[in-house]
Amino acid sequence: MANDKTNWLFIAESVAIAASFVGAIVAVISEQIIYGLAPLAISLLLNLINRRRVVQQLRRKINDRTQIDNLSRDIQTLRADIAQLKQPDSNQMSREELSAVVSTVEAINEKQKALRGSLAPLQSKLDELNQKFRQRPELEQIETLAGIIVALKQTIDQLPQPDRTAASVNPERVEQLERAIAQIQQELSQLQP
Repeated sequence: MANDKTNWLFIAESVAIAASFVGAIVAVISEQIIYGLAPLAISLLLNLINRRRVVQQLRRKINDRTQIDNLSRDIQTLRADIAQLKQPDSNQMSREELSAVVSTVEAINEKQKALRGSLAPLQSKLDELNQKFRQRPELEQIETLAGIIVALKQTIDQLPQPDRTAASVNPERVEQLERAIAQIQQELSQLQP
């Protein structure tokens, strides 16, 4: 049916072109340009319609050809795959390789389970050690010493700067310093094992 329509358009275009020639002759004789332009315009319109149809058909054929080529490649690939599957040696070999891979994966899973089992007691031991470390008396002593050091520094800062002309010593402050130093020495001796 599409061919009948295409043939009809082709025949109509040919008739319009012939009418354009006749119209051109009539236009020259009658000096009326309309007789030549009307058939020429119709032939150009039909030519444009025919050209679009031909381009669409060409595109469809190219698209069909591309699809046929793709299908041919797919069929060739399938044939090669089928031929490879039919070979008994390659099937046996891949089954052996598959069973080796499966056994390797199973062995790795077993090792992983064993490692997880041994990791749980280690984690609990680590948690226990962390708890014991936080409860050690040395931490409190370190905090106490830090407080004493701060107090000592404040006391030292309150001491008057030595005067070059006269050396004045405050006996109360010296006594405070001696007590702080004695307390630090006592704390240090308790820290030593």
